[in-house]
Amino acid sequence: MTDPSSTDTSESTGTDGAWQRWRVAPKSGFEVRDSHGDVGLIQIDRKRFLVEGEFRFADDAVIAMLTDRLVTKGKTAQEAHDAVEDARTFTPTTENPTDLASIPRYLRWFESAYGAHTLAAIIHDDLIVKVPNGGTLEDDTLSDRFFREMLKSAEVPWLKRWIMWSAVALRSRWAVGGIRRVSVLVWLILSAAGITSFVWTVASAAFGWDGPRDAWALLLIALVLPFVAAFLWGKQYGAGIVAAIAALWILPAAALAGVGYLVYLALEWAADRIGLD
Repeated sequence: MTDPSSTDTSESTGTDGAWQRWRVAPKSGFEVRDSHGDVGLIQIDRKRFLVEGEFRFADDAVIAMLTDRLVTKGKTAQEAHDAVEDARTFTPTTENPTDLASIPRYLRWFESAYGAHTLAAIIHDDLIVKVPNGGTLEDDTLSDRFFREMLKSAEVPWLKRWIMWSAVALRSRWAVGGIRRVSVLVWLILSAAGITSFVWTVASAAFGWDGPRDAWALLLIALVLPFVAAFLWGKQYGAGIVAAIAALWILPAAALAGVGYLVYLALEWAADRIGLD
């Protein structure tokens, strides 16, 4: 495994100089073509940016994992090598603007659009295109796994990176359509049932509400259901479990934040109608 804290100044495949450690997170495994280790951004509208310089992810263990997966899927060693080299290197053009990490406003309390995860999010967005499995790795599930590994290298905490991985994995399964989209809907229904049962039984015990007769049996079902429903995620079983557990405490907070944001928008609308300056 490459030591992310080391810098290979002998290699240069362009005219902009040697690879340098990304100074925001020197041990993250990311290298940039800038003598100061900077990744410049140019804002082109309210939400999107253009990246000024080339950067890449350099971790031998992760690169080997991706290459082996592609070979297993039928690519030659050279084809797999070329695909991974392309996937781990972000070469900016006017055709690939970024909104950094696509975090909804009502979830910015949990994670912001930028941070140690910024470059991982930019690379991942570049790998996920409109056509399912049409990106450089030709496998959105593998691209999502790559995203999680980049977050790990960037020292994003375990639970946070698994939640972020679950979010992109859910999007990938939905985008494919067909049976995978159906499995997502079934998982959502089962998870909602489990969360509702859990909240109902716990609240009944804590506040003396009129609960179900077999409250403990319902609580047991609520605790087991997320693990059973996670099988609907197939090989991404872990994402299904984490998503269900995270939803228990993230969704109420997100809903509250969402209501607050809607109130703000309503007040802005009213101010504009009145003509306040």
